[in-house]
Amino acid sequence: MSTALATLFGAYGQQFQAISAQVAAFHNEFTQRLAAAANAFVNAEATNTSALVQEATAGLFKPTSPPVLPPMFNQNTAIIMGGTGSPIPTPSYVNAITTLFIDPVVSNPVVKALVTPEELYPITGVKSLPFQTSVQLGLQILDGAIWEQINAGNHVTVFGYSQSAVIASLEMQHLISLGPNAPSPSQLNFILIGNEMNPNGGILARIPGLNVTTLGLPFYGATPDNPYPTTTYTLEYDGFADFPRYPLNVLSDINAVFGILTVHTTYADLTPAQIASATQLPTQGTTSNTYYIIETEHLPLLAPLRAIPVIGPPLAALVEPNLEVIVNLGYGDPRFGYSTSPANVPTPFGLFPDVPASVVADALVAGTQQGVNDFMVELPAALNTLPQTPMPAFPPYVPTLLPPPPPPQPATLINIADTFASVVSTGYSILLPTADLGLAFVTILPAYDLTLFVNQLAAGNLRAAIELPLAATIGLAALGGMIEFIAIVVTLADITQQLQSFSI
Repeated sequence: MSTALATLFGAYGQQFQAISAQVAAFHNEFTQRLAAAANAFVNAEATNTSALVQEATAGLFKPTSPPVLPPMFNQNTAIIMGGTGSPIPTPSYVNAITTLFIDPVVSNPVVKALVTPEELYPITGVKSLPFQTSVQLGLQILDGAIWEQINAGNHVTVFGYSQSAVIASLEMQHLISLGPNAPSPSQLNFILIGNEMNPNGGILARIPGLNVTTLGLPFYGATPDNPYPTTTYTLEYDGFADFPRYPLNVLSDINAVFGILTVHTTYADLTPAQIASATQLPTQGTTSNTYYIIETEHLPLLAPLRAIPVIGPPLAALVEPNLEVIVNLGYGDPRFGYSTSPANVPTPFGLFPDVPASVVADALVAGTQQGVNDFMVELPAALNTLPQTPMPAFPPYVPTLLPPPPPPQPATLINIADTFASVVSTGYSILLPTADLGLAFVTILPAYDLTLFVNQLAAGNLRAAIELPLAATIGLAALGGMIEFIAIVVTLADITQQLQSFSI
């Protein structure tokens, strides 16, 4: 009897081992096909990205000989630029950036605020410059400022934030193209925050080579792995600098949109302790680029729920652990809200994360337990606190994009008529970017998807030929929805600002 049972279970064991081997082989083949599709996609888009970069850097200064390297620098100059919507760095901003990011690495810096356009149609207004034009103008200004300092015998530290980090990244591309006539790496370094060209996370690198001409929005690709020492800081869930790798995860996309509104503008409000505790991300090969990620305490997606008096915070605490697992799958590893593959390797969007189902299931079980515990901790505190209804306010990112508020004015008939006309004009102006986005979705997006399909089919990746265009469509839909949503919110804030100008 025991011999028969042993034989029976032995046969089951052999069958299980055979099935396990087949599953492992399928998993390995699936992973290899995903990697092959990603490599083919990167190679296919490299040409388009290169053309966009060359167009942006055309006309910049090209020396005919190497700059003089002084035996000792006259001074350490730090050039600080603002971000999108902040063309003129304010004294408080410059002081905060100097304290947090410049002083720890630059000895006795001479700080110079650099004015650049920093506009982005339609987010900064329907009458503002397109991103492409704004970046090109800013690039010319930065390039001139760098050469001015180098020719004066100074060491230069360039600080870029958001759009100005894109400008700095393109300047790196230009300097690399100068070959032996470029400045020495000992003459120049870069510090970037909220960089949309982060190789593994920046939204302009997730979808490289795309050019949304109806908005003037080229996707310049990744910050180069350049010879100049470069340090980049990114806040977790910053949708511009930490965009999901797998855009088929719609919750992750929505969280990234909320991250733009609530996280992207908070770099200057960080503490030295937060920066000191930032996690250094892995890189591949020899590089002068160092990347850090700074943890964000809560999912931006839950900010509206947390704002509900009394019951909001406990409910957010209940669902956040499991929701975090789902959102993080948009980056790959359910434990982290960012991609954990090498930070200096350009990483475009993908299809599905390579995560075993058992890992996700275990994370959700643990998240459920954690959520219940957090709910029980939050609930008594919420019930014992007098409910406070917060004043209605727009997300932190929105005020940075608004024009200066109009001065207070009496509610005379003429002023009311003028304001009414201005409000109506501001309201219907949102129709133009809506039309531009719609045109992009019926012309540029199908062409982009068809190009993906043909390239992957030619490479023999039938599955990728079907799934990559789908992922691209979802990702670009998330981006388009983000632009439209922010433009609408900014328009509403502008209208509110105009109506509040009346002194009654």
